Amino acid sequence: MPRVVGHIDFDYFYAQVEEVENPSLKGRPVIVCVFSGRTEESGVVSTANYKAREFGIHSGMPINMAKKRLAGKNPQIIKMEHEKYEVISKEIMNDLESMVDALEPTGIDEAFFDITTSTGGDYVRARESAQLIKESIFRHKHLTCSMGLGQSKIVAKLSSDLAKPGGLMAVIPETTEAFMAPLPVAKLYGVGPKTSSVLGEMGVRTIGELAKTNPSRLQKEFGSKLAGYLLAASTGTDTDPVVVGLEPTQFSRMVTLKRDTRDPHQVYLQLSEGIEHIHKKLTSSDKTFRTVTAIAILTDLSARTKSKTFETSVNDLALLREAVPVLFEELSKTTVKDYRRVGVRVSGLANSADQTSLSEFVRPAG
Repeated sequence: MPRVVGHIDFDYFYAQVEEVENPSLKGRPVIVCVFSGRTEESGVVSTANYKAREFGIHSGMPINMAKKRLAGKNPQIIKMEHEKYEVISKEIMNDLESMVDALEPTGIDEAFFDITTSTGGDYVRARESAQLIKESIFRHKHLTCSMGLGQSKIVAKLSSDLAKPGGLMAVIPETTEAFMAPLPVAKLYGVGPKTSSVLGEMGVRTIGELAKTNPSRLQKEFGSKLAGYLLAASTGTDTDPVVVGLEPTQFSRMVTLKRDTRDPHQVYLQLSEGIEHIHKKLTSSDKTFRTVTAIAILTDLSARTKSKTFETSVNDLALLREAVPVLFEELSKTTVKDYRRVGVRVSGLANSADQTSLSEFVRPAG
């Protein structure tokens, strides 16, 4: 039976959520931004709707630059509310899970799914099912999404990218090779700039050229594991399954400081909300952690980290608040440069033990 794998990707998700909440935004340039707090305009664009993109606005663009390009265009600039978008995403994913055989969320606004069993591997039925899913999401949440179907995750992702905005593309197994061959190799899922650059130096610029490359040559450049993946990906024959119920391995939060500093007290004050956010994540997912890490991005954009591991798994806000400033105090001794961005990460996650608080007797290990 042919596999039928899908990929769903919501169009300009954050901005689209804002348009649904406020219909008067339709037709206007809308950008959702992460503000650093340094000045009224400091920060970056997280998401832009298609109207804003017509004026060259894109993710990662400084807010002040985006404002200049949108001057006189009646734009709406919105502060990102990550928790609000997470709630809506979770509701959609829960509904989607009931409509497919297997669901693997890969981000707040996208997921892979498998509908092989429910469609019997029939791509006509699969396309009908995918269209019903799109219509159901629009009916209940008023959000549009792009969707792709294919015999592997790679093909599904490529087809959903080409279906943007708001479309549906199904690539049947018989046409997979012809579909993939002319596409740039950089379009392959998991192929970053470095791999793409090396392939370019080898004269491999399209997926079709990659599929015809001598395996031994790829192994020499990338090693057997990556070479095997590249060949399977380029022919659409990779067998990576849609994995249900992936558990988070860590929770983290980063903030841009209002001014560059190495003062642990100032860092802690500005990270306070982030620490509470991480604790809420742990509590809502019924998780404990063993390791807490302080993260600092310096003014030269280099990164420094300092970690502590507890003797047993914990989920205690007091312990978290106690550990973070100590870690940043130690971190400040390793550099003379100030911090520009800082963050906290908890890892070594496990399911919560049947206990209340460990703060009275748990101490960091060594």
